[in-house]
Amino acid sequence: MADEELKFARGDLASVMAAHNHVAEWVNDFEKKYGSRPVYYGPLDRDAKKQRPLNLIYITKEPVFVHIYEPPADEDGGGQVLWFGLEPQLNEEEENIRRDLVETLLQEAPSAPTFTTDSEFETILGQMIDRYTILDTEANIGTRRRGRMWEIVGLEDKRVVVSNAQRDRLRYIIVRDLIKNGPLETLLSDEMLEDIHSVGLKHIHMDHKVFGTVASNIRFRERDTLARYLRSMSERIGRPVSDNNPIIDGALLDGSRINIIFSDDVSMLGPSFTIRKFAEETISITQLIQWGTMSSQVAAYIWLCLEYGMSVLVSGETASGKTTTLNAILPFIDHNVKIYSAEDTPEVKVAHKIWQRLVTRSSKNEDSSVEMFDLLKAALRSRPRYIIIGEIRGVEGATAFQAMQTGHPVIATFHASSIVKMIQRFTGDPINVPIRFFDNLNFAIFQEVTETNGNLVRRITGVDEVIGYNKHSDGVLTRGMFEWDPIKDKHYFRGMFQSHLLENKIAAQAGFANKRDIYDEMLRRSSALDRMVNRDLTHYDDVFGLLNVYYNSGWETFDSAVDSWVSQKDR
Repeated sequence: MADEELKFARGDLASVMAAHNHVAEWVNDFEKKYGSRPVYYGPLDRDAKKQRPLNLIYITKEPVFVHIYEPPADEDGGGQVLWFGLEPQLNEEEENIRRDLVETLLQEAPSAPTFTTDSEFETILGQMIDRYTILDTEANIGTRRRGRMWEIVGLEDKRVVVSNAQRDRLRYIIVRDLIKNGPLETLLSDEMLEDIHSVGLKHIHMDHKVFGTVASNIRFRERDTLARYLRSMSERIGRPVSDNNPIIDGALLDGSRINIIFSDDVSMLGPSFTIRKFAEETISITQLIQWGTMSSQVAAYIWLCLEYGMSVLVSGETASGKTTTLNAILPFIDHNVKIYSAEDTPEVKVAHKIWQRLVTRSSKNEDSSVEMFDLLKAALRSRPRYIIIGEIRGVEGATAFQAMQTGHPVIATFHASSIVKMIQRFTGDPINVPIRFFDNLNFAIFQEVTETNGNLVRRITGVDEVIGYNKHSDGVLTRGMFEWDPIKDKHYFRGMFQSHLLENKIAAQAGFANKRDIYDEMLRRSSALDRMVNRDLTHYDDVFGLLNVYYNSGWETFDSAVDSWVSQKDR
């Protein structure tokens, strides 16, 4: 848990208000208007949904807080959960100081130290802000009043006198606008938000992990402002949007996916965008087991398959968690091999030592654009152990199957809800993989968003093996290995002594004289994963580190390390 989350005890709203003036002003204004005072919840969890009345404040990333409020049915907005982002605000005087400071910072930028990361840039920017401001407690008789600001007499560097609180507010706003996400920073700092939807000048709506669909207090008030913001954002992510190129997909700095529809003649209500947020910390396989997305047996089966070079597709509907699952299973690949990833939008996260990350490039000039097909051709020439494709959408699917045919295992995501529909999509337009080639794929994982106990959850609903092509029926033989029972919310292994992959492909590679001993190996790995979950070893770095022990020191060392490993959060 982050340090800022420990500063304020649950229920201690007074301390939050004392430390953050913007929260105090908001609470006081809210209480005057609605006659009720929110409670401070602290870091949010799923139990917050039970809070009644729903009127609470939680911390995201200090100094940003969120106020969640559900108005009574007889009030305006009744029945709709409201999300209010609380961040430092500048008054008119401070806004004038901000403009002067930004102008000075931009003038000094050419002589500023170089940087390679946003965190380095933020540090340099903070140092520059400190240099061009002076705290009022440090001011002396060498100062004089200039309008509503103070300026040091005789100094050419134009320092202005500010209070500690003013400097903090100025630093937050300047960093927010120059480095981070401008007016959307409060939204993007909230890890509880999944999808952010903005249409024209309407208030922005979001999908919240705890409260479902919520309406925010944030909106763009002028189309020109919105258009400038989207142009600037698209240029920062390297995919400029314009009236001639009105629809773009890209990734923000935190890895979240953004889709922008820019032109008014395409988006009739004005420029719009959707952001699909991704957790800053990569979700681990043990975290997915703990959440119930999959069982430890499902994970152990995937572990065996990936260790021994099987190709897999993670398939499901939009926002079903395919990319999260794909990233979580990658540590199961041998840590000493080369991995290539090819994506339109960079979302794959690989911790292996030898990883080549390839991303498509769009261009008005066809000769300078780089398509997914080009990336896959380049990957094949480099002889990687695994090729990872962020998402198969079109003709690159045929190239992926060609890669499988040449002995390069492929991992990818795909949109299909069942093995039958997957085969139909791959063998039809525009992918057109010949059905007799489909058995180059070894297995497929199917995932969906569903409701359990009143909560939206993500579940792996099935794992199917591809056995082979049947020329008599001109079809593909498949067999279900795992299925999910929605009533009991439990995964069942249906493949005991029936797995084509485990018995006929993996057992021999693993050195088992009796091919059915492979099931004992799967259960041994399942038990190890359960022990990791029970010890709360769910941090991605912990899981990767333990699997690194396995691949470099063998099973016995790994097995003992599971019981002695010190969790990342306890170090």
